[in-house]
Amino acid sequence: MFPISSWYDRLGYHSFPTVFVGLRADQKTALLEAAGRDVVDSPTSSVEKSVAAALQKAIRALPGSCFVGADVCAPTDSPLFAESASVSNGDRAWQMLTSSPKVRQALQQDQTSRLTVRPFRNMNRIREFRLFLYDRELVAMSQMNLERHFKRFARRHDQLWGQGCELATAFRDGLPADHAVVDIYFCSNGDALLVDMNQWGEPTDPLLLRTWDQDWTARPGLKLIAPPLDLSGDVSVSF
Repeated sequence: MFPISSWYDRLGYHSFPTVFVGLRADQKTALLEAAGRDVVDSPTSSVEKSVAAALQKAIRALPGSCFVGADVCAPTDSPLFAESASVSNGDRAWQMLTSSPKVRQALQQDQTSRLTVRPFRNMNRIREFRLFLYDRELVAMSQMNLERHFKRFARRHDQLWGQGCELATAFRDGLPADHAVVDIYFCSNGDALLVDMNQWGEPTDPLLLRTWDQDWTARPGLKLIAPPLDLSGDVSVSF
């Protein structure tokens, strides 16, 4: 995933409000050391408590409970995340971050020195779509929920594609690279929010586009799960 900080100053008004918490070298070391322990602990040292305090201030600056992560990834692999993705205080945020192998790896590999705090929002995965921008132009779009066919999407095919094109035009100048994959969320009021921005190609999932090995200048368009095959009339089956 592209760091949120790589696009937020230009495209943040399309996304969730985000507070960035920069880590000093000693704070980053403390977080990594805590992440290496077998037990998930509350912050104990003065340095650990300083990170939790900074997270607490960020949480208080936003409405309701929050969603915390590193600038490049969310702690979705934390056992605490499985219990509840939202946090309401700095200690819980610290525990969630230090119990996430993904966050630990990102910090170990110097992919970022920032944490992020965003308002928590229950999102219906059905409303999530992925935009594929090649040479800063929308060439394809796919639904994120691949469980089944949704009739509402089929009825709104042209409308959804049109909204995707409008968003891609709005995102164009703020992209961190010429080729990017952008995850969006359609709100119930018809607006769309920018959720994530991923790097082009593996390991980003191409979803219904199936593979990255194709001619993207051909513009595959909007891909939706096809309706189930409906058989009618006399059907003879033999084995």
